[in-house]
Amino acid sequence: MSGSGSRKNEKDSKEDKEGEGSGWASTFLKVAGAVAATAAVAGSLYSILKQPEADVTPYRVQQTRHHNHHHEEEEEEADVAPYRVQQTQYEEELVILYVDGSHKPDIPLAACGGFLCNTSGKWICGFTQKLDPNLRLDQVEKQVILTGLLWVQRMGKRNVLVKSDREEAVKSVNNPVISKSTKDDPLICDIKKVLDSPHWKCKPELIPILRDENKVADKLAKKAHNFTSFNLQHFVNRSDIL
Repeated sequence: MSGSGSRKNEKDSKEDKEGEGSGWASTFLKVAGAVAATAAVAGSLYSILKQPEADVTPYRVQQTRHHNHHHEEEEEEADVAPYRVQQTQYEEELVILYVDGSHKPDIPLAACGGFLCNTSGKWICGFTQKLDPNLRLDQVEKQVILTGLLWVQRMGKRNVLVKSDREEAVKSVNNPVISKSTKDDPLICDIKKVLDSPHWKCKPELIPILRDENKVADKLAKKAHNFTSFNLQHFVNRSDIL
């Protein structure tokens, strides 16, 4: 009985020791696992923090555009705005060029004149020039268009609308068909070359007007009849032609 009890006690003692060993191993594995997991998380955080900002920015922009449509529109406007400002910076004011010719074959005398104003009609400057007295009336009216365009170019204006009360001359210049008569007309050819110049922001447009709308240009043209010089005269003040 005592021998059997002794063996039973030894067996229990052995099982207790095995249980203690097994518990210690389990605890060790749990701790090791927790340490490994912590190290993995720390490594991931470190790698994320070490990434350059440029790699993270596209993801943030993509995330904003995906989740917040209103915010996306604001961001796109901010990107486009500087370009719109740059366009506005180089945008030039439209100016209007009124031109007219004066022809007195019986004397004979020929001259041309014109002036620039803004779209509100405010005077900018004017010109007048005495021409070859042997020119025909149609040549005078074409010459004033050519002279006016070249004058505007020299002043650096790049956006101009031309108005003339000589409808025939305007039609000849605006006709896109290059006929034999157009090729044989050096004034029309010269005008078309000036109109096609890369100087202009947009190709100048010519429109016909009534004679009553062209009184100032007519007065400037007639003023040149009294000049002895054939040089172009420039007027800054409108009062100089009154």
